[in-house]
Amino acid sequence: MSRSRIIDLSYTISNDMLVYPDTEQPSFQWIKRVNSEGVNLTRITMLVHTGTHVDAPKHFLDNVPCIEEISLDSFFGPCKLFRYSNKPANQEITLEEVQRSGFNLNQEDIFLLATGIEAFAETREYNYLYPFPSEKLIRWLISKKIKAYMTDATSVDPVGAEGSPKHHLLLGAGIPIVENLCNLSQLPEEKPFIIFALPLKLGGREGAPCRAVALPDMETL
Repeated sequence: MSRSRIIDLSYTISNDMLVYPDTEQPSFQWIKRVNSEGVNLTRITMLVHTGTHVDAPKHFLDNVPCIEEISLDSFFGPCKLFRYSNKPANQEITLEEVQRSGFNLNQEDIFLLATGIEAFAETREYNYLYPFPSEKLIRWLISKKIKAYMTDATSVDPVGAEGSPKHHLLLGAGIPIVENLCNLSQLPEEKPFIIFALPLKLGGREGAPCRAVALPDMETL
């Protein structure tokens, strides 16, 4: 593999970080300390959907793959980024807007949506103003057989959406979702690049935190 810049796309997990409405912040607790036990040891208590994370089909469905059953091939490879140019205002992004921009992607690419909501990180607006994809746009992405749907937004559904229909569409098609990515301004939109977002291997769970990175100077592995 040739040398390439590595862009970290993951938020730092901390006990005072912003989380999705009506969910718990992570908790860090020292179990042992160097000055008394000779070693530092931390216990973490957190929801698996905290910070930069992956939603598996199990998040909204039963009798479907859990996070550890999804092929790792779904989480890395060529990626195409669509950068939404309008200011975040809790609006729907239509297929027509995407296609009018000239954006396209190949079968089995990873799709990455930059909504611009990262500008509001760690503020209340981050959870309420993010743009979200229309049903028609999601069905088009499914027809392209994308390996994964990734975004800087905290959800693919508007906050509080009854039934979470956009999650159901993507996850029902077997497409994992990666949410809460950052540093997307450092990524190209005119060419593909390589992305990795590998989830923790949690047995039988519906999602997991992940460490996501991009190699913006590489188009293929």
